[in-house]
Amino acid sequence: MRIRRWAVGFTLIELLIVVAIIAILAAIAVPNFLEAQVRAKCSRARSDLRSLSVAQEAYRIDWNSYTNIDRGDTPFYSEGFLQLTTPVAYMTSLPMDVFGSYRYPTGANAGMRQPFYEMGTGVAGVGSSGPPRNPSQNGMPANIWMITSSGPDHVDDTNQNQAGFSLMEQNFPWPQLPNNEAAVVAILTLVYDPTNGTVSGGQIYRTGGTVPPTRWGQVFFANSSGSK
Repeated sequence: MRIRRWAVGFTLIELLIVVAIIAILAAIAVPNFLEAQVRAKCSRARSDLRSLSVAQEAYRIDWNSYTNIDRGDTPFYSEGFLQLTTPVAYMTSLPMDVFGSYRYPTGANAGMRQPFYEMGTGVAGVGSSGPPRNPSQNGMPANIWMITSSGPDHVDDTNQNQAGFSLMEQNFPWPQLPNNEAAVVAILTLVYDPTNGTVSGGQIYRTGGTVPPTRWGQVFFANSSGSK
């Protein structure tokens, strides 16, 4: 007598249920993974800025001034960051922005740029130090600095107006910025805050030196220490 053997397998309904469960799990896991990745990059950027800040302070001890500015527009760090490695190696190597290439949103320079951190230095309330090849006498010896990463949105916010003010890093410490609430709004627009969403506007900053004696200066230093 022949015994019929039934094939063992899954029905179409069972397969659809399994696929649906996998899709639900992926929908939950992928956004959480991306959030964790952004948070990790923010931590790395703050660590890099902290290392650069230590080098800046060591430089000032030796030279009674911070370095010149660095606009981050050269692959050779031939502006202020170079002064941290040559002729004295305050840093053995210079980090690149962990968020990679960033872009100008509008204007003649719209497009991608190299993934370098940017730095502004100068005299608080007076003006920028200028680049090493063309330093500004009004901004040297520099007593204030800020270093910035483009942040999770990959946009160079220092290249566009914020709340009506031009806050480019090469003009730091922005002596033209008035001591009013409009300037505070501009600063808060410029600074990245993860409470607005992990991938949001603004840049990650670290500052040091003399705090500008203005309301916006206090807000900028308080929101750019790298602790957030």
